[in-house]
Amino acid sequence: MSTMDTSKIRVAVIGAGPAGLAAMKNLLDEGFNVTGFDNRDGVGGVWRFTEHPGITSVTRHTKVQLSKFLMPFSDLPLHDDAPRYLTGEQLTAHYQEYARIYHLQERFEFNTTVKSLARSDDNSAWLLSLEGHADPRVFDKVVLASGSEHARVYPAIDNLGVFEGTYMHGQSYKGPEPFEDMNVVVMGQGNSAADCAAELKGHASSVYLAHTRGALIVPREARGKRLDASVSWATAEIRFRLGHYFPSLQRKLMWNILTGAANKAWGELDPAWGLDPEEACADNIAGIVVNDAIVPALRSGLVHPVSAIRRVVGPRSVELQDGTVLEDIDAIIAATGYRFQVDLLGSHVGYHQTLPGTDALPDLYQNIFPVDYADSLACLGYNIVQINAGTAREIASMAVAQVWAGKSKLPSRQDMMRQIERHREWFAERCRTNPSMRQCGAQIEPHEYWKFIHETAGTGLYENLGWSWPAWKFFVTSPKLYFTLAYGVLTPHLLRYFETGKRKAWDGALDAILHANQLSALDLKQPHQPEVKTV
Repeated sequence: MSTMDTSKIRVAVIGAGPAGLAAMKNLLDEGFNVTGFDNRDGVGGVWRFTEHPGITSVTRHTKVQLSKFLMPFSDLPLHDDAPRYLTGEQLTAHYQEYARIYHLQERFEFNTTVKSLARSDDNSAWLLSLEGHADPRVFDKVVLASGSEHARVYPAIDNLGVFEGTYMHGQSYKGPEPFEDMNVVVMGQGNSAADCAAELKGHASSVYLAHTRGALIVPREARGKRLDASVSWATAEIRFRLGHYFPSLQRKLMWNILTGAANKAWGELDPAWGLDPEEACADNIAGIVVNDAIVPALRSGLVHPVSAIRRVVGPRSVELQDGTVLEDIDAIIAATGYRFQVDLLGSHVGYHQTLPGTDALPDLYQNIFPVDYADSLACLGYNIVQINAGTAREIASMAVAQVWAGKSKLPSRQDMMRQIERHREWFAERCRTNPSMRQCGAQIEPHEYWKFIHETAGTGLYENLGWSWPAWKFFVTSPKLYFTLAYGVLTPHLLRYFETGKRKAWDGALDAILHANQLSALDLKQPHQPEVKTV
């Protein structure tokens, strides 16, 4: 095991959301000299509300899609009185507590924008150009942890310049209050569009949800039971393994599970809404909408489903794709998402297009490491996962810290490029079977990705809970504990239980795991009615 002296190695972490906080904590655990930067005024990332129209954030009404049992950092439990589904404000408070307890806050420079990243003349360091600063800051290594919700995607609308009402991207939407008594068209069919339309009901005079395709709308819970209660480490690993070797079977299985949950929650949807999904939506995050409020809003007539806008035909009039004309429209909100980009990497990473009409994908090994600078540059925001993005990025940050500390090794450049090419082929095939995947270039192949970040980080989960002799030994000697860890709550505290000599284990992990399972059992005995007025 390496005993590298990391204390003099300067590392910059760009971003103070969950990924940036985790990166800083894990790098500090390995002794690195870490400085963080964020253009906001505090920690929290997109979960930290801001009125700034050019900075992405939740609204004051946003609730997390996953239950509280899946949301904490691996080494800091949530408080017992946390609600089943946290608000953005409550999740930000957890991040603030984490930063305070582990002394991360004082290492960040807030209200600071990193404009560009360049290599020094002697190719020995990274130069960060900061807005408002004449001289660049010098670092040995850089972690990009600023998320992916930055580069806006706008829909094509002919004659848009004629429109005299308000036109904005969903990034600038901060709540329903400015739209009182207006007629509003929300464009999109993803989570942001559904959240926005559901929030506007009761405030706007009329709300139209304009979309181009179907979506698999699933609730957070069905009949009072949270859906993510069925997800454990073992069931997730089985699903990823099944998707790797038998993708069609895995897609069918997920389709049956998710449509079953949706039917249980609200029965058959009205075909006239035009939201009927295809089976391919079941394993593509772009095709899944998690929302408790939008279906009741559509049924009640408070939100009107319509086809997408084709063109503007008057100062306050729009024509839809089906020829319908909507009059007296006061606002159009393009809740059409973001393009996953890693602009700061610039020419330091290569790009290759997989199919016509798709964005070129960066040459990132496991969507994290630029092959030519893997020893000094890492990207934590270029991944799309279907469980908890925050936890995925926390594990990825553990992996980065272990590689840079010399405790884990990456393969040769040739082997890294083989993985990148294999991933491009996988993504291209997915796009052929499901065109909506084209906007999800950061989608990871779950089986390979999760196994890599866990083993590189040293969580010990694959070795002790998977298909191995150590796992069988653990099962035989401690069957009750094995079943609790493998089939109990998928709590992030699992990441800190096993001592492996790599990422830092946490003495409180076992107690936190057992307590999370106890709280989960109590929660499942208490049916819960979602508040459909919030999202």
